[in-house]
Amino acid sequence: DEAPDEVPFGVAREAAEAERKLVGEAARRHRELLKEKRRRHQELFAEQKKRKLLPEAVLQELQELQDVSTRPAEQAEADDPVTLGEELEAGAVQLDEGQAEVQEKKGKRSKGARTKGNYMAVCLKDHSVTGLHQQLAKDFLNAQLYGPHTNRVQGKHCC
Repeated sequence: DEAPDEVPFGVAREAAEAERKLVGEAARRHRELLKEKRRRHQELFAEQKKRKLLPEAVLQELQELQDVSTRPAEQAEADDPVTLGEELEAGAVQLDEGQAEVQEKKGKRSKGARTKGNYMAVCLKDHSVTGLHQQLAKDFLNAQLYGPHTNRVQGKHCC
């Protein structure tokens, strides 16, 4: 009664082949879905990267400005050899007249210690406010540590 059903060999083989084909089809569909998902992800990444870039007109304008700023500097160096003292005097006159806030010596750019490429550092914050805060903090500490109500004196005022 409880013995397994007898199945002819041909029928069992056909059932096994059908099962194998179904599993193979499922694996193939899964691989295709993964490929499609990867392709969509790559397209989205490329689109986001393209959207992140600056517009072509802005890039072209920046390139033109960079070309224009380097050409006069090279021409000024070749045409007009000026001594360092004359450059400093010219810069001082320019600052006295108040014409320019940023000093550039006859087209030459002073390069910082770690600048690479054609980058220019620009200070956006006004540091005089932080300097004022620091000075107030120092004055407060000095008053608390060495004020009239304390028995301390600074080293140079001793004896």
